Amino acid sequence: MVEGIADVSLSTLSSEQIANAATPRTGVYVLANDRVVRWLSAFLGSFRAYNPDVALCLIPFNDASAECEKLVQEAGGFVHRDPGQFRELEGIGAALELGATATGHHWFRRFAAFDGPFDRFAYLDCRMVVLGALARFINAPDAFGVPLVHYDVALNQVYEDGPIRRAFCRDGGGHGFMSGIWASRKGLFSMADMQATGRELVAVRQQMNRRNTDQFFLNYLCDSHGLRVCHIADLDGRLAHCAWANDRGSIYESSDGLWRKWDFGGLQHKRQMLFVHWAGTRLQPWMPHYFLHQRFRRYRVGPAAAVAERVLRPIGQVGRIARGNRWLNTFYHAYVRREA
Repeated sequence: MVEGIADVSLSTLSSEQIANAATPRTGVYVLANDRVVRWLSAFLGSFRAYNPDVALCLIPFNDASAECEKLVQEAGGFVHRDPGQFRELEGIGAALELGATATGHHWFRRFAAFDGPFDRFAYLDCRMVVLGALARFINAPDAFGVPLVHYDVALNQVYEDGPIRRAFCRDGGGHGFMSGIWASRKGLFSMADMQATGRELVAVRQQMNRRNTDQFFLNYLCDSHGLRVCHIADLDGRLAHCAWANDRGSIYESSDGLWRKWDFGGLQHKRQMLFVHWAGTRLQPWMPHYFLHQRFRRYRVGPAAAVAERVLRPIGQVGRIARGNRWLNTFYHAYVRREA
């Protein structure tokens, strides 16, 4: 329940009503449309399992989001709608798009969080499960005195090799964080700030990742403004450093009720997993840690589909292992899928 609004379900409130509630307001934003409704279902199940009282806001990825809106409202959340704001953000994204994806400009709607109903917030992709209470993540910018905290990093997925990347890294920036898990505050960047940064980026587009427009945009936004950003696991040493589902190691629920990474001999062995993020992964029974999606999903699977999951999972896992083998992968591309 939002502070200052008593005896009213969040699902019945507009984002404007939420914005007029007593301060401070904290919550979580998620971006989705109906193409990813099954991902969203598991996200919501896990989110509410560990965060029953945290406010939740859906930012529609596009106009095809009716099913997602219903699910979020059933989970006690609400929908943020601001067509004018969305158009301006999508305009920034469209100017940076090289044709790698037809929907890349919609990714920029996530930056509506900087002028949304929450004063302090976390932004989370829907292709994940949440495995713990999020208060320490949402509160980390204030607690540690930094404007933005993030999770996974992959510099090559943000900046290409070049002068901009080297200058940012030399000056203490250039972290290359992913745009799917981060926490910050309202007003950190204005629409004018973002539009000006978008115009700067058009001129140096060749030094940015070809595909991940929203990702390099958020990084450049922080780096070009000289903002300090931090990885949450560097600030909180109890957490595993990587939430990406394809990272090495297994995940288990320990006797203390926390989810942890099992990677004996590895640097993150027994560290707590706060998220598992299937970025860049198709929803399939053989994807890594599929049991977590099964555990938290809210949609029903019929008997035939359940049997198919059991049968296909080991077959798909063998295929995934084979694709990861250097010799088999090289042979496949040299003799099976070679250019004519």
